[in-house]
Amino acid sequence: MSKCICRLLKTLGAPRNARIYYAGGEPFGGTEALEPLKREFPNMITKEALAKGGELDPYANRPSALAEIDYIVSLSSDVFMPSHDGNMGRVMQGQGTYSGHKKFIMPNKRAMLPFFENKSLPEEEFGKIMKQLHKTSMKPPRFRNTREFMML
Repeated sequence: MSKCICRLLKTLGAPRNARIYYAGGEPFGGTEALEPLKREFPNMITKEALAKGGELDPYANRPSALAEIDYIVSLSSDVFMPSHDGNMGRVMQGQGTYSGHKKFIMPNKRAMLPFFENKSLPEEEFGKIMKQLHKTSMKPPRFRNTREFMML
């Protein structure tokens, strides 16, 4: 999965020196699953890396408090891209609607899958397809009218 994220980020124009904050708990497959992402984007950090020794200890058994820390750090980001369709992504997208978060990218996994599986697709063509698939999901949040908001 980490390899796919690397490929998508590079395709969407993320520079190698981009600072990437990994919000959340341990990924499926353990921290080793993040190694391809760390190799490609060496400025990847976690809340554990940001915290001074022992700062997170009081929150070790409090997942909601750890999620709040991720939320606070994510609020200051220029771009937010959730790895799955969970509450954190929805909250960040909603927050962006009202506070001007610079970008929110919602990966269209269902549409992307056939292209990630196609090993014969040239990288340039893959890039064009990924940019087209995410053209509308890479824009700043749009303001909704009251009626739309109430329907949520």
